Amino acid sequence: MNTLWKATGFLSRAMKMGGAACLVIMSGLTCVDVVGRFFKHPLFGSVELVGFMGVLAVALSLPFTHATNGHIGVELLMRRCSSRTQKIMEAITGLLGFVLFAVVAWRMGVHALQLKRAGEVSINLQLPEYIVVWGVAVCCFVLAVTILKGVIDRFGPSRVQ
Repeated sequence: MNTLWKATGFLSRAMKMGGAACLVIMSGLTCVDVVGRFFKHPLFGSVELVGFMGVLAVALSLPFTHATNGHIGVELLMRRCSSRTQKIMEAITGLLGFVLFAVVAWRMGVHALQLKRAGEVSINLQLPEYIVVWGVAVCCFVLAVTILKGVIDRFGPSRVQ
């Protein structure tokens, strides 16, 4: 199990860098396109590429964000609960989050296969769309494993009192 956690940690850090690269490339493409439009020569397909990279930037950042508690929590409600209730709510939301993203990863994988079989491509550049959907599926799977690791670390057998 330890190998899985290490691999997931490595993947989430690498994915974070991939998400950052997507943001940098999106900014560059947008700048080139805006300047090109000013001179009546826009960058063909930049809108498609920026859209794909925006999706990937968000998906790639999810596991690392969860692992470092970088997400926004509903603290106002949780502060009013007892310590025991807070732990129960954390366990429930962690398990539900794991199930949700495991199902999302599975369904995104199925959808990617359907897109591949159908030969779906983007409008201008004719890029295969299933590749981006596969990428999101992998990101959701890594997120699900990251959530499960957090639940096990927080509430696993070694933590039970």
